[in-house]
Amino acid sequence: MEALAELTRKCDTVSAVFCADNTADGYQYAMEHEIDLFLVDIILDSRDTHDVSGILLVDRLRKEKRYEFTPVIFITSLVDQAMNAFHNLHCFDYIEKPFDLEKVGRVISTALKMPLCDDRDCGVFYYRKDGVLYALNIERMIYLEACFRNVMIYTLDETVEIPYISLKYLMKDLPRKHFIQCSRNVVVNRRFIEYADKVNQVVKLRNGKVIKIGGRMKKGFFEEL
Repeated sequence: MEALAELTRKCDTVSAVFCADNTADGYQYAMEHEIDLFLVDIILDSRDTHDVSGILLVDRLRKEKRYEFTPVIFITSLVDQAMNAFHNLHCFDYIEKPFDLEKVGRVISTALKMPLCDDRDCGVFYYRKDGVLYALNIERMIYLEACFRNVMIYTLDETVEIPYISLKYLMKDLPRKHFIQCSRNVVVNRRFIEYADKVNQVVKLRNGKVIKIGGRMKKGFFEEL
């Protein structure tokens, strides 16, 4: 796992790598972040002779709309199962153990260049309120904060309140290259980050706002940032 992580970090386009040795942690990372490539070992529990939990994880991820087309590379010593998963789960490629590091590096680099079918980078964020469709300039959105059952959007020009909606739901329509989640309740625009303090677990925005970084998200936030 560490060897594959190190190979991936060397790719020019990579901003963060998340490692998990079980399906629960892997799925949690996928839900909390926007993942561009999955490297999944078919056998995650070597003590179980019938284990194919890696395939089950990818099958679960494929049911999430945002991961319908995300490239997946299977790591395996079981070629038959890899080929079956390759076709049924529409995976990008598979790597046999023991693997050639140079070859693996090329496969990872190629997979990361695949288009992600992401239509969110349009520069405008649309939302509906009281039956009316509104538009916000993404570059002027500073941060979003969940408050009770509403989400507040703070921009350079105004503060917008969207009732009866979750932050997680809104995140699906925000471009991943601009926005990053720093706690369960707050998502910030990278463009407005003045500095991030790992010791005190806070991020200061250019408008003077200081936001606490959630303990569970600290590692992922700083790696992605």
